[in-house]
Amino acid sequence: MEQKNRVVDGAILAMVLSFLGGIMDGYSYAVRGGVFATGQTGNLVLVGFGFMNGDPLRSLKALVPIISFWFGIFGAQHLLHKMEQSGKWRGQDHWKYTVLMAEAVLLLVVGAIPGSVLDLIPNTLISFMAAMQFCCFRQFGDNSAYASVFCTGNMRSCAEMFYQGLVLKNPASLRKAFQYSGIIICFLAGAVFVMAASRCWGVRSIWAGAATALAAGVLLSRFPGK
Repeated sequence: MEQKNRVVDGAILAMVLSFLGGIMDGYSYAVRGGVFATGQTGNLVLVGFGFMNGDPLRSLKALVPIISFWFGIFGAQHLLHKMEQSGKWRGQDHWKYTVLMAEAVLLLVVGAIPGSVLDLIPNTLISFMAAMQFCCFRQFGDNSAYASVFCTGNMRSCAEMFYQGLVLKNPASLRKAFQYSGIIICFLAGAVFVMAASRCWGVRSIWAGAATALAAGVLLSRFPGK
């Protein structure tokens, strides 16, 4: 029963984080210049599109989140490396909790940046934190791999689990397929939510992401080891 609860709790946290990923991507695209804060594949396409159409500014706007995402990956790896070296928090989730709290603070800052400010600045902050989140949360439940800030890999895993569950009659795989489905739906829900919220709140709609990061931190502290 305890193991079952851990799987369920881990899947819920994964869905909350995916909702947050959708918020960040939907916000950067709808509110901050039509780029993707988390989906760097799309940004690479936009870089090429700007280059081929003689629009270097378009390429630059898409390139900045890519670079920021790289720095976020480096930052997360450096943080984990330093903690492993010091022997502090080894095998615990304090560092993940720290990243979530930092993410909440930075998203609050992003929402306070006026729309008149160059979009490169808020998008840099969002992409950096998206990369940190991506590095920190890679598994859910019974060590199932997933991505909390974009969906391509999750869709592949979901389809594989549905095949194993429906065709090969594996009930455990079918349950996991529904969990992956929930993660994907939550990402879409986050993007739709922030786009709708932006009609009323404008640049401040990203504060919904800050609240979601805080909620994820509460879940993580309540259900450690997810």
